[in-house]
Amino acid sequence: MTDENRREAIPPTVTQLKRSATNNFIQKSKEAIMQNPIPQLETIPGKDLLTQPIEPLGFTIDAILPHGLFILAGSPKVGKSWLALDMCHAVASGGSLWNYSAALGDALYLALEDNPARLQERLSKVSPGCDLDAPTDIHFATQASKLGNGLAEQITAFLDDHPQTKLIVIDTMQYIRNTGKFTGSYSGDYHDMDALREIISDRKLTLLLITHTRKTGDTDPINLVSGSTGLAGAVDGVFVLEKKKRVDNRAKLTIANRDTKSHRFDLQFDCLDCRWQFIAETGDDDPLYELLNCLLDDTPSWSGTATQLCAALIALDPAYSTPPVALSKTLKSQQGFLRSQYGIECAFTRCKTARIIELSRDLIVVDPDACTRPQAARPGQQTAGERPVVVQPFPLGEPTALCREAESVFS
Repeated sequence: MTDENRREAIPPTVTQLKRSATNNFIQKSKEAIMQNPIPQLETIPGKDLLTQPIEPLGFTIDAILPHGLFILAGSPKVGKSWLALDMCHAVASGGSLWNYSAALGDALYLALEDNPARLQERLSKVSPGCDLDAPTDIHFATQASKLGNGLAEQITAFLDDHPQTKLIVIDTMQYIRNTGKFTGSYSGDYHDMDALREIISDRKLTLLLITHTRKTGDTDPINLVSGSTGLAGAVDGVFVLEKKKRVDNRAKLTIANRDTKSHRFDLQFDCLDCRWQFIAETGDDDPLYELLNCLLDDTPSWSGTATQLCAALIALDPAYSTPPVALSKTLKSQQGFLRSQYGIECAFTRCKTARIIELSRDLIVVDPDACTRPQAARPGQQTAGERPVVVQPFPLGEPTALCREAESVFS
């Protein structure tokens, strides 16, 4: 046997086999690229971008809800659906949400947790004077296909039949998502949001997804959205509705949009017309009013010196720092604002040695779900059309009993 034949008879090593496989893969990749060339990046020079005419951002609700993909998150039964229904009503009627005008058009509400009877009851509350001859309307559906299994085709068909649609609400988002290996993961959340965005691409409207917040607290409301960070990161904006206590009728709405100014609104639920009423817009620069609310959550009334009040507020938020004299002046100048916007009464009295600040708060307890529950009146109890109110001030040491009495109005 010659040396050449002997070399051919020796089997290749593992290293040689790997090298050969790699070379074959590279060769096949080159051939594939030659047959299907990778497209080059399409770039635009910054100078051209600055002079290029671009259509301005459109809004479904002026200043707060642009066109695009958005999330409305909140804990269960906090009143998310009432807020979303009010948005739909503002669009269908061409009215406004608070002081923000809405674009006139149709609205599609996928109420996947509800039934026709509940929807009829809610709509009669939010829109009692519905114009039956109006060209626009809110269209409801209580069933829809899953994402990737017909949902896109269903919504596209609706939009083709109703081209003037301005708002789509999916309540709740979990009902249209598929369960699988990547559900809840960063990549899975991003993939689903991209699929939903594709449905409304090239259309001048807003798709609002309703979902829940996680139970664990966070100083940033956006981090409360249930799911991975890919969920909030993939959408154009996030609305988070929060309440301090389940029986409280006040809430905060944080709005963080990609292309507009952020907002933080103080809201109050009005059970008479089942709508969230705008109270005031608060910023993050001065947390005083929020801290006063938290202080009176623990006790319905408080009294003490300005120095003692500073210490109580710092105990709630160690980052808060205001001299007692400045705090006293602020409260003195904002008495009317505190009373009208927060229901907080602030009075000043003097004793022999110090000036005393007295704080107390009205309690109006409202359960948003109570608006659709039948109410049987007892002797001395308000009827279904009356607003349940527990008159302030709380007698010290009796808040629990009064809260129970307030909740009984809705039982």
